[in-house]
Amino acid sequence: MKKMIFLLAALVGVSATYAAPSPAMVSGNCALPKVTGMKLYNVREGKLVEFASTTLDPQHNFAFAIPGPTEGYYYLAMSVDEKASKNYIRVYLKSGEQVELDIQDDRGKYSMLKGGAENKLLYTWQQMIAPLKSKNMLGDTSTYRSVFPAFEALLPSVAAFRKTVHTRNAGFNRLLLTTIEADLDGTAFGLLLMPRAVHPDKKRLPAYYAPMLEPNRYCATDILQLGEGVELVQRYAMLAAERVDSITRENRLKLFTSVICNDTLKGVWLVNDFRQYKSLEKFDSAMVPYKQYLVTDNMQKALFETRKNLSTFKKGTAGYNFAFPSINGDTVTLASLKGKVVLVDMWATWCGPCKKEIPYMKELETAMHGKSVAFVSISTDKPEDKEKWKQFVKDNKMGGIQLYAGVWSDMQKFYDVSGIPRFLVFDKQGNIVSVDSPRPSMPELKPLLESLL
Repeated sequence: MKKMIFLLAALVGVSATYAAPSPAMVSGNCALPKVTGMKLYNVREGKLVEFASTTLDPQHNFAFAIPGPTEGYYYLAMSVDEKASKNYIRVYLKSGEQVELDIQDDRGKYSMLKGGAENKLLYTWQQMIAPLKSKNMLGDTSTYRSVFPAFEALLPSVAAFRKTVHTRNAGFNRLLLTTIEADLDGTAFGLLLMPRAVHPDKKRLPAYYAPMLEPNRYCATDILQLGEGVELVQRYAMLAAERVDSITRENRLKLFTSVICNDTLKGVWLVNDFRQYKSLEKFDSAMVPYKQYLVTDNMQKALFETRKNLSTFKKGTAGYNFAFPSINGDTVTLASLKGKVVLVDMWATWCGPCKKEIPYMKELETAMHGKSVAFVSISTDKPEDKEKWKQFVKDNKMGGIQLYAGVWSDMQKFYDVSGIPRFLVFDKQGNIVSVDSPRPSMPELKPLLESLL
C-alpha cells in the first residue's frame, strides 16, 4: 500500500512538472471614438507579425488570451475597420502574466492598470521616451532645433533609470537594457531621416550621436527581439555608411554590410533590401558574395520568394505592352516600336535625380542618332501637373518620344515602380532585356543598347 501511495505521489509530481503553461491575458479600454478594434503582434526576427485581432465591445473594451505565450515582447495597435495604426504599445508577456491598459490616444498616452514587475518597469521607460518618440510620428513638425536640447536633457534621467533595471527576471533585464539603447538610437536616427522643414548638418551633430553611428555598433542579435529591430538596423546602416564613405549604386551592398559586424544582422539587412531589385539577373549577380549571410529559414524563404517573383521579368520574356498618349496627342505602344531597341525612362518633373539624368540622355541620343533605338520618356506627374510637364519638355528641349502616364499607371503597377527614375530596356521584338537597367549617366548603358542592334 505504501508503495502505491508513493507511486501515485510520484505520478502527480510528474503531471505537475509537465502541466500546460498558464495563458497570458492582455485587456483594457480604448476610448477613442473612431477605433473599432485592436491588433496584437509578436516578433519574428526583428519584425512584427500579426498574432491576433479583436473588435471592441460597445464600451470600447478589448481582451486577448494567449495560451502558452513565448516569453518576450508583444505589441498592441488600435485599428479602424481592420486598418492598424503604426504606433504601437509594447507589453512583456510570459505564462500567467495579466496586463490591463487604459489607452487614451494614438501617440503613446496610456495608463497601466495591471501588470507584473516587468511590465511596470517597461511602462515607466515607455512613458519616459514617449515625448521624444512622438517627434518621429507623421504630422509632427518639430525640428532638430527643439529636439536636440530635449534629447540631451533626457540623458541624465536615462542613466538613472538604467540603474533601476534589476527585476528577478534576468532575461527581461537584458532585454529592457537593449530596448533603452534601441529606442534612443531609433529616435535619434529618425530625426535625421524623417522629412523635416530643416535638417541639421550631419557633420556637426551632438556628441551623443558619435557612439550611435560608430561602425560595428550592432554586433548582437538581441536587437531582433524588438519589433523595430529590422528597421533600426536599416536606419543605422544607412547613416553609419554615410560617415564611412559616399554611397553609390555600385558600392551600397558592400558598404552597408561592412558597418554591421554580426552575420545574422547582415542577413536581416540584405533580406529587407531585396525589394530594391526588379531584375532577376541583377539580383542573382548582386547576391553572389552575400548568400553566406542568409542563414535562417526565413531568410532562405525570402530568397526563394524574391527569385520566384523576379523571374516574371526575366530576360527574354515579353514586355508589358504599354499604351500612353504622346505630347503630340497620338498613342504610342510598345508593340508600335517593334523593330527598334527601346529604352524607357519613367520620370517626373518634380524628381531631382530624374532631372539630373536628362543631359546624359540627350548625349546618349546624340551618340546613337540614326540607329534603331527608341528613347521613350514616360511622365508620372500628377494630372494637375500635365501642362507643367508639357512646358518642362519644351523648355528643356527634350528629344525622343515623350509620353504621359500619370500617377501609378498600369505599367508602374506591372513593374512595381515604387521609385524613379527607373530605366527599362526592351529588344527589337519587345522582349525584356532589363527592367532595372543602368542609367544614362552610367557607362554600362550605351554598350548594352549597342549589343542589341
